[in-house]
Amino acid sequence: MIEKEILNFGVSGLDRGTLILYDAETRSRWSQLMGEAVEGEKKGQRLRKLPSTMTTWSAWRALHPESTVYIKSSVPYGARFTGDALAGLAEAEPGPVRKTDLVIGVEGHVEARAYLARRLVKSGRLVHDHLEEAPILIVLANDQATGRVYDRRVGERELTFELKGDELHDVESGSKWDVISGRASAGPLEGQRLRELISTYSLWFAWQKYRPDTSVYGEAPVL
Repeated sequence: MIEKEILNFGVSGLDRGTLILYDAETRSRWSQLMGEAVEGEKKGQRLRKLPSTMTTWSAWRALHPESTVYIKSSVPYGARFTGDALAGLAEAEPGPVRKTDLVIGVEGHVEARAYLARRLVKSGRLVHDHLEEAPILIVLANDQATGRVYDRRVGERELTFELKGDELHDVESGSKWDVISGRASAGPLEGQRLRELISTYSLWFAWQKYRPDTSVYGEAPVL
């Protein structure tokens, strides 16, 4: 939906590894990663991003057992980005940033930052950070295939977390939180939810193309 107009999309192809969509109404071409029209009548216009979860089917079903999946039988689906494949990228050898690195990209009003999945694994799957002065939490689930980004503030409180399996424990109240849903399941804050922030789970080359100004967590900025 853009400017109160509802568009219907199809897949046009790939552009250097990034999926390109088209809208049926104007045949404009859109970058799936950017949500921006790159050619045609709508060029320069953007779709509004919404929070989403990239995870395994088993993890999703555990949270939402009533879920169904749409499969078009005429489309030959490939199993490239399986849970095992994503976990394999997260377990890659250390070293400088590589184009095939799996990253969690986060955008502020101006800044953008990327968090490498393999470095998250090395740091205990949990990072406390600030982006444009906002306290954020980047966490990788135990399957090493599900990345989440949350605002660490609940009401007036700024929380600090420890990770045990797929359970977060905040130091301030001792409440227990689910990694994927962000919901407190026990403790003084039971029933509260961490605010999910919009993030992009992507390969580094695609994220860098979208946000060439991005910084990489843990690396000094390039001047």
